[in-house]
Amino acid sequence: MSEDSQVPKDKMRLCPICRMPISVWAIRCRFCGETVGRPKKEVETFTIEDLGGETPTERTLVSSEVLEAIEEFRKEIIETPHKEEEPSFWNLWGRHKTGQSEKAGKQSHKIISIDVIRWIVIVGIVVFVSILSYFFGPAVWSQVKGIFYGKTDNLVEYDNKAMAMLERGEPIENVLKEALTAYEVVPTEENKKILDHVRTKLTEIVETLLTKEPYNPLDAAEASRICSEVIKIDYDSKMQDLYRKTMIEISAYKMTVTQIDMTNKKAVFRLNNPSYPLKEQVVSEGELVQDRFLVKQILPSRVRLEDTKIINEGKPRRLSLLLLGNIIADV
Repeated sequence: MSEDSQVPKDKMRLCPICRMPISVWAIRCRFCGETVGRPKKEVETFTIEDLGGETPTERTLVSSEVLEAIEEFRKEIIETPHKEEEPSFWNLWGRHKTGQSEKAGKQSHKIISIDVIRWIVIVGIVVFVSILSYFFGPAVWSQVKGIFYGKTDNLVEYDNKAMAMLERGEPIENVLKEALTAYEVVPTEENKKILDHVRTKLTEIVETLLTKEPYNPLDAAEASRICSEVIKIDYDSKMQDLYRKTMIEISAYKMTVTQIDMTNKKAVFRLNNPSYPLKEQVVSEGELVQDRFLVKQILPSRVRLEDTKIINEGKPRRLSLLLLGNIIADV
């Protein structure tokens, strides 16, 4: 390589007269001989090479496949319609989007439907809470009072008159109401014992009415009335069980003799007891009706029975069921 090729060349500029390339440092054009003067001081600029970098020789281009994929994705986003959220329990409270304005007419029916469902849910919740409060509110309130006042000195004073009312022979359901009120206001051990005593006394009264001898349907009706009043004010499980037992006992006596066959000594019983699976029984003397009432004698106008479940002084309760009539005591 020659020395001339290693000598850096001057930068070039065009002659303002003949437009031929001359050195930037020339003061006279070597082609036309005109004086061109020294050039104005140029603004210094730096290239990538001046700063020590490398001049890229090739441009890295994005492949056509990538560009096509990007374009397809862009079109899919633009053309795909907005997917509306289906109405559900979780978006009944204003989360359901109605879509674009041009669909407002179609969406109005959906909005009205959602509002109806929303109000139905609200009303259902209110009814459910009301039912819970009616049946379990007093019991829960009593327990809450017991937590706050059971182990501390209660400053509230209440004169519990339940025992005095019981001694005066007032209706047992009124006595129970007084005992419940006293215990709810002042939940002390003494008031709890009085309440338990009244409940025990009430159970004894009801059972006496149900097993009283001789049988009188008015006694059963009184037992039913007392239990019906009690379950409205007392939610104790024992009182609930007493009510169910009373209803089952009264239902067992709801039967009628519809036919008597004196030739074969048989009687047809129509049963109205919901707790017994059969609705009709044909029995003879010595057989049981409802697995409980023993048929002692079949007469032309009535059937004599014995209640094997109710025993007074070692003897079963004696009954007489008239043909197409009511059940009465067999005296």
